[in-house]
Amino acid sequence: MKDLLRWLSHLLRLAVLMPMLALALAATLFVAWPPTADVLKSWESTAVEVNLTENVSLNELSIRSYVYDADRRIIDVFSYVENRGLVDLDDISEQVKHSVIAIEDENFYLHTGIDLSAVFRAGLENVGAGGITQGGSTITQQLIKNLVVGNKVEAERKLQEMSMAKRLEREMDKDEILHLYLNTVYFGQGAYGVQAAAEVYWGLDAADLGWGEAALLAALISNPSGYDPIYNPLGALRQRRIVLNRLTELGYITQEQADLFDLQPLPTEIDEIELPPRSYFVEEVKQQLLDDPRYLGGSPEDRFNLVFNGGLSIYTTFDPVAQRQAEDAVAATLVEYNEGEHGGVEATMALAALEPDTGAVRAVVGGPGFAQDQEEFNLATQGSRQPGSAFKTFVMMALFEQGYQPSDRISGRGPCQIPNPGGVPDPYVANNFASSPGQVDSITNQIRVSSNCAFLRLGRVAGIEPVIDTASKMGITTELESVASLPLGSEEVHPIDMASAYGVMATGGIRYEPYFIERIVDRQGNVLYDHELSGQRVVSERSTCWATDVLENNMVNGTGRRAQLPLQTAAGKTGTTEESADAWFVGFTPHLATAVWLGNPNERIPMRNVTGSSYPAVAWGRFMTSYHEGLEVVDFPNCSSELRISELIELEDVFTVGAPCATPPEPEDPEAIVPIIVPVDTDDDGTHDACIDLLVTEGVEPCGFSEFAEEGGEPIPLYCGTPSPIEVECLEGQFPLDSNDDGVADTCLGTETSTDLPTDDGVEPESVDGPDPGTVPDPGT
Repeated sequence: MKDLLRWLSHLLRLAVLMPMLALALAATLFVAWPPTADVLKSWESTAVEVNLTENVSLNELSIRSYVYDADRRIIDVFSYVENRGLVDLDDISEQVKHSVIAIEDENFYLHTGIDLSAVFRAGLENVGAGGITQGGSTITQQLIKNLVVGNKVEAERKLQEMSMAKRLEREMDKDEILHLYLNTVYFGQGAYGVQAAAEVYWGLDAADLGWGEAALLAALISNPSGYDPIYNPLGALRQRRIVLNRLTELGYITQEQADLFDLQPLPTEIDEIELPPRSYFVEEVKQQLLDDPRYLGGSPEDRFNLVFNGGLSIYTTFDPVAQRQAEDAVAATLVEYNEGEHGGVEATMALAALEPDTGAVRAVVGGPGFAQDQEEFNLATQGSRQPGSAFKTFVMMALFEQGYQPSDRISGRGPCQIPNPGGVPDPYVANNFASSPGQVDSITNQIRVSSNCAFLRLGRVAGIEPVIDTASKMGITTELESVASLPLGSEEVHPIDMASAYGVMATGGIRYEPYFIERIVDRQGNVLYDHELSGQRVVSERSTCWATDVLENNMVNGTGRRAQLPLQTAAGKTGTTEESADAWFVGFTPHLATAVWLGNPNERIPMRNVTGSSYPAVAWGRFMTSYHEGLEVVDFPNCSSELRISELIELEDVFTVGAPCATPPEPEDPEAIVPIIVPVDTDDDGTHDACIDLLVTEGVEPCGFSEFAEEGGEPIPLYCGTPSPIEVECLEGQFPLDSNDDGVADTCLGTETSTDLPTDDGVEPESVDGPDPGTVPDPGT
């Protein structure tokens, strides 16, 4: 019974292969027939619509591109259709070469492109073996089929294939043809070429494949899906055994070796290249390559083909250690945020870190996206959010460039009223954080307390346009509108721009544009792009040194205390927008500049109990502490002395909303005389330092306007001089009396005096006209 089944099986195979033998015989006769021979000669001597030396080459193959980190380690692969990696013939094991030639084209090194005798021999061998033991088409013919004429079964295509194979044998040597073939043939599971197949099935290089692996690859060529070792292991085992037997017949291995290799386990799963998780950094690299012609030139379609099919080697600035540290710091801080009470607002963080003295971007956290497979929008490079008080640094820098210095003083009293011509509202009225009354103080201290009203005034002093110009030169790329609120960070910026701009202070005023891509090399080793380090001075060294001093003081004594590093000195500034919808910390060391943003990724939603000095500062400190471990501690340079004695910066059109002095309470007696309380500058420094009652004080006179005004109203006059009490002159029969125990007689007592004694407020019995001091309570009281 078994013999009968075996006989029927062979008969069936013969029935299948007979048409193939018939086709081969017909082809032989057709080739031998003189008219056909003339046609073949004609095809061999003409282009036949293709130039073989151009079309049959590795240059036309779709080859995956590799992305490398700063240490030349692979971090990603770009491929679109075909997974293929090119290798030299010397980098393919001899076992693979012998196995493929043995089963596909035994006479490869003997024929001239066509081996008609092999068709008959292969047919007979395949019938007896019960599988594909030999191929009919030569390797050269298969190469032509794969790269030029295609797989369509028809006589004309087959004749074209044969003629081109003969031509190709004259134009290329055997090793070149074998090299092309082994890099183009399909091995299943999306693997084109022997290198991709070695990686997919075993995680090896083509040079490391032995007889067992080589025999399986050779077995897959004739039917990659039918002999797939993962989905059809029995078919794969059977076909591999046929290859091992053929190798034994040709003397490459012994029968004992064949039996041993036949026991080698088959691959059971795909061994994909082990890559880090998808990252915002790599996505930014990809988008820059596709969008920016500086790197690859050409049209968008040309760039797409190069990136995904061009076999590029793309070397980047990516630091995997810094990236892991950044992600860990963000993750730990978000856990703490989620444990707090913040009005139920879902928030995420973005982080961008770069080297100040090169611009090389080392780490990017663009939000929750790639880790959670939800978003791919990169908040660090594409997101635009208001920076809040972190923008005050650019106001300070513009002032230093204009000749002001850190010790110069400005009023930070609030609320403050700023002219805003053409804007809404006009005037613009703002308050300090937590409605702090503020005070007159140095620029250094106004940064330390992050006084809004001080920097609205300073923005007015510097000029909004010069502030915009300074910010843009330092690295802010978004469009900034000239509005009164700009010094408070009302215009949107990118986190990576903030990191870059703050890095300018670490380099003494030299700006290096942030970059992700170091070098691009094509498949032939030609350098397509090489980043050139080029810095440009945008602000003076003195200004950046002073600004660094101010921001370093802020991290020790001001709003940035929670971001301090254990050993390395650092400088930075917090930022919190209105209702805490955005919170920032931006800072730098000589080694690294980093910006951290916290907020809702989709829209501006107020967060409770959040400021830049809370979670952003903590995340910044965590990341920078980890990054600087093991690095040399480098101090900031010492600054040159200030050029002059500090000055008070005065403005004539910016006012503190309110009254400079306490407003006396309304008397119960409508006929009582109300004191006239006015502000006085007693030391001639331009600001009031005392409040007096004009009814009982002399020695002062109007000298201009104070910095105070009622909201939307006129400024309140300022008096100057040395005030002294007015001594009362008594009539005959009266005597003077000090009713308020201040050592000065302020009323008279006697026969002409009213029966009611004066009250302790020192009000004169008769009213005296005087200026209206306003009605808004003094916020500094």
